[in-house]
Amino acid sequence: MFEKASSIIKDPSRFEYDYVPKNLVNRQDQMHDLEVLFRPLVEYDRTCNAFLMGPVGTGKTVTAKRFCQDMKDYCAGRGMALDIIYINCRNNSSENSVILNLIRYFDKGYPERGFSVEDMARVLKNHLVKNKKPLVVILDEVDVLLKKSTVDIIYQITRLSDDTSKPAPVSIILISQQSIYSMMDDATASTFRRTTMVRFDRYSREELRQIAKERAEEALLPGKVGDEVLDQIADSSEEFGDARMAIELLERAANLAEEESVGEVTVENVRAAKAGIYSIVSESKIEALDLNRKLTLLAIARAMKQNVMIPISAAEKTYAIACEEYDVPARKHTQFWGYVQDLEKVGLVKTRVSSSGKGGRTTTVSLPDIPSKVLASKVADMLDSELTGREDIDEM
Repeated sequence: MFEKASSIIKDPSRFEYDYVPKNLVNRQDQMHDLEVLFRPLVEYDRTCNAFLMGPVGTGKTVTAKRFCQDMKDYCAGRGMALDIIYINCRNNSSENSVILNLIRYFDKGYPERGFSVEDMARVLKNHLVKNKKPLVVILDEVDVLLKKSTVDIIYQITRLSDDTSKPAPVSIILISQQSIYSMMDDATASTFRRTTMVRFDRYSREELRQIAKERAEEALLPGKVGDEVLDQIADSSEEFGDARMAIELLERAANLAEEESVGEVTVENVRAAKAGIYSIVSESKIEALDLNRKLTLLAIARAMKQNVMIPISAAEKTYAIACEEYDVPARKHTQFWGYVQDLEKVGLVKTRVSSSGKGGRTTTVSLPDIPSKVLASKVADMLDSELTGREDIDEM
């Protein structure tokens, strides 16, 4: 049953959450900031700390991992060994779990239960004395840990290399979507003073497109994703500025294309993928529309086909045809444009004004997250039911 080779996906591991690409799109400034913060560790064996903050999907985790791997490689080239331990605090949200993970880096067979935090801290300190190598601990989603902690575990970790005969510096990189300073005691907050903060902003549309393009080149076979598909992924994830969403859209769209045996990823695949991840299109929204707005939405869906976006004029021509089909008088341009704006307000379509290249401006319309065929079918069914019901009442 699994004998058939993939015709689209080359390496699915490139979609995995833990995968760290060589190139990070527009995160050079953050990499530079981390280099400045950790220079004392590389040059003088001094403890260094950093706090990475920004919305979900802005590259905090992947930047931390990429930086630490690059730093480890650089140190190895200078004959200096460096250990890196990554812990996700959402999956390890207690002090015991965090310290257990640290110990198991050195002793994989260490028992899960039976020791207090203080006992485990002593065991970990002994490992650090024997190891004699600098250690960098990455605590991801650390706010989850801090909200549950009864002792300040971060302060405890920063003190792990104190009072040892040959101390090795223990540095920490904290990652969170929100500020954590109010969750720390004064001693820890002073260690992570605000000068150690590295900020991450949401990705722009073009950055999301570049992320999807580079991930497609790594994960998919050549020629399976066209420019229009990358445009649709960028449009669908732009609202959130979330790289994870862009990558997940690409993965789901590729799997849908594989199932349909179409030979390449299509715009419709991306729309279907978005509907599966986060759909703002619901039947209740469509049902709430009046007759003319339903006809406008039907026209846009029919005219869209495999396009990412279409000129508003193309949608209006299809609207006139739809009105004729359902025996409803077509409204003039101004009224039609009003219907389109109303559809945009409830999230059913998106419009964009761009330069036409001849000094003028062109308005285009697109669908956010539902395949045009599916949407056209839904709206047509509603219109058929609505107009049939009216005819039955008129006959009575």
